[in-house]
Amino acid sequence: MYLQDRNLYMEKSSSGSQQKPEKTKYQLILIAALKKEIEMARRLDPEKLASEIEKTGFSCHYCGKCCRRAFGDNRVVLTPPEIEKLQKHAGLSKLEVAGPLIPEACRPEESGNEEEDRDREISSLQPEIPETDEEAFSESSQLFELLKEDIDSEGNIHAYGWMLRRKRNGDCIFLEKDTNRCRIYPVRPMLCSTYPFYIEGLKLYTCECEGLGDHISTEESRKLAEALLSRYISELEDTLAMYEKYEDFERGKEGLEIARNNLEKGTCVYVVHDSRGTTKMID
Repeated sequence: MYLQDRNLYMEKSSSGSQQKPEKTKYQLILIAALKKEIEMARRLDPEKLASEIEKTGFSCHYCGKCCRRAFGDNRVVLTPPEIEKLQKHAGLSKLEVAGPLIPEACRPEESGNEEEDRDREISSLQPEIPETDEEAFSESSQLFELLKEDIDSEGNIHAYGWMLRRKRNGDCIFLEKDTNRCRIYPVRPMLCSTYPFYIEGLKLYTCECEGLGDHISTEESRKLAEALLSRYISELEDTLAMYEKYEDFERGKEGLEIARNNLEKGTCVYVVHDSRGTTKMID
């Protein structure tokens, strides 16, 4: 949920008048590397990319597996403009659409309530505490180990970007149960519209997908290549803006203990860094 108390919920821009701390050497290296990669990405030939896509082949089978946690890591990274488009289309708040981008923890096996979970209304979908104390402790311990390097001295967990909300069982909140269709298809995120392809380090890669190897027309290959290049450059530019605004934070044992206790209670206080600044929230 958003925290309405301004002491608890804040969206801060880096354009304030306060003096900013100097960037670290590592931060400057990352920024320089990203700028270089963006420059090189803009020189990629969309025709060559389209040729690779056509040679690989793809058609969607509408199986919905890429939207379900049961078939692997289905996190969908979102940029701030994408979140705004989804909010407008779905009529939901920012935190009903997106949550902090955090590592994927091992989840306990779901039992018995999968159909019920998938049938819930979007408006009531918020992350839930696992049903048993044993599951809660196991999951919170795993999450703590994954996040402890990003916990500040006040117990806030720092996340670097946003991801699409998921149900308790890990499925996308916008996946229709019976049809495997997407409720936000016209404005679906760039990652979804270009799946199973992605570009990393200027090279084309594919994710696991049953539709790979199927026929794809030259025209569709070109459309997909253009969308992929646009996504690649947009994500690089968004990450660059985040790095340029990022300010490091103090860490300490007291903060780790606060965060561990919060996680065991099923509550987290996050500071989400993105291309527009930072957002502090409870989840």
